[in-house]
Amino acid sequence: MSKLRPNNLWNQLKKRKVVRVALAYIFVGWVVLQVGEVTFEGLGIPPWGFTLLIVLVLLGFPIALVLSWAYEITPDGVHRDSAAYKKSTDELEDYQEGAPSIAVLPFDDLSEKGNQAYFCEGMAEEILNALCKVANLRVASRFSAFQFTSKQTDIREVGRKLRVQTVLEGSVRRSGNNLRITAQLVNTSDGFHLWSRQYDRKLSDIFEIQEEIADSIATALSLSFKRKPKSTQQHVDPKAYDFFLRGLSYFARHTTQDNVYAQQMFKQAVDIEPEFGRGWAGIAYTYGFSYMYFNASEVNLAEAKRTSAKALALAPDLAESHVAAGIAFCMHQDYRNSEIEFENAIELDPRNYEAWFFFGRAKVQEGDLRRALKLFDRASQVRPEDFQSVLLQPQLYISLDQEGKAMEVTRKGIERVRAVLELNPDDNRALNMGAFALLRLGEQDEAIKWMEASMQKAPMDSIVQYNGACFFSLAGETDRALDCLENCLIKVGNINREWLMHDSDIDNIRDHPRFAGIIERFPE
Repeated sequence: MSKLRPNNLWNQLKKRKVVRVALAYIFVGWVVLQVGEVTFEGLGIPPWGFTLLIVLVLLGFPIALVLSWAYEITPDGVHRDSAAYKKSTDELEDYQEGAPSIAVLPFDDLSEKGNQAYFCEGMAEEILNALCKVANLRVASRFSAFQFTSKQTDIREVGRKLRVQTVLEGSVRRSGNNLRITAQLVNTSDGFHLWSRQYDRKLSDIFEIQEEIADSIATALSLSFKRKPKSTQQHVDPKAYDFFLRGLSYFARHTTQDNVYAQQMFKQAVDIEPEFGRGWAGIAYTYGFSYMYFNASEVNLAEAKRTSAKALALAPDLAESHVAAGIAFCMHQDYRNSEIEFENAIELDPRNYEAWFFFGRAKVQEGDLRRALKLFDRASQVRPEDFQSVLLQPQLYISLDQEGKAMEVTRKGIERVRAVLELNPDDNRALNMGAFALLRLGEQDEAIKWMEASMQKAPMDSIVQYNGACFFSLAGETDRALDCLENCLIKVGNINREWLMHDSDIDNIRDHPRFAGIIERFPE
């Protein structure tokens, strides 16, 4: 593979505009000295004045270089350059101070056969979602918290890595319809228990148990637990709920095959409980994700709309129903109704990450890049460890001719990616998107390794292959970029045409004859 651009100190100096500042300073300094040499004598300034001028010009040179390294001049003003390896304000904050914070770990499976991991994860996720409704409580996302298990992890280490004051851990022993659930709230500063309880109940009591645990935690932290409206607390057949939890477990993995498995589980849930609104929302999500990421077929498009409408009819007070509908309307290019549904979802649950994130994606497809940037930024605030909503922003800033902002969010994104990879080195999405950030920052060797590793791990993942096309387009590898793009259509599955047409990352290959031929094969 050909070299992309120099990966050394010289490259960093150019990136931070130190070279440009140095050349400008030398030129201006030379002009000042020439003017001084001509005018000082005529103005009656003694000879030592010119000597002092030379000294001042020389002393100012290293100061100008240091300032240009540490600060960045952009159309939006002068900003401190995060590439100077200074810790952000968030990093300097003591997570043991301020508003209460918590991480919910996946519960341990103590069942005799050890085959209830999905149920344990689902139990923990449901409690996590309930805790997100507690005012003034910061809750670590499922994505981050579920990288840990209580058996293998030092609670104080969890607190340090997730920056939370408390951790909820527990265990589940399930035998037929009988449940024994143990939960404990632990202080991450010293490892002491703040609250613990054991529940011996029937499977049909699972919803009450989840509410009781969330309520008890809020009480222990001296917070007010705001219960969701009764319409979203639908109690369903335990067997249907069991299939629903299996679906959640598969869906969280975000791979092509797991998306299929999740869809099957959700369908079995609604077969048992036809009025199960959350089950229909789950089905709608799987069709929407299939269309956006894996296979943009007419079947997936039609089913996403049908099942999301069913979810809305059965569970109108559930944010997920509106998010699923927003995705479906967006895929049909009905952007007005898409916006209405996303706004409804946000009104119901302002801390719903998917609502902000997919609303942003919808605005990209619509071509409203400025609104998309605001929505992605909000998504990144709702989920502070998320890198996707951050690393989708640089290409939008570039399209808006704001190179400085593009570099700023790129640096922020790579910091989040490295934090994720510290928790889970095998996170392929982090490797794939992180490669872009490294490329933009001039770290080409590491960028190539990350992208190639991610593509090798997921040769049939259309997201990864499409991102490969964008990556090699930015890198100037035209043929390889076109190969990746074509591969998305021929071998892997369709990608979203509207997103493709507004994606500045592939601008370098738009005028190539092969590109036009590929576009012609995409569905309208």
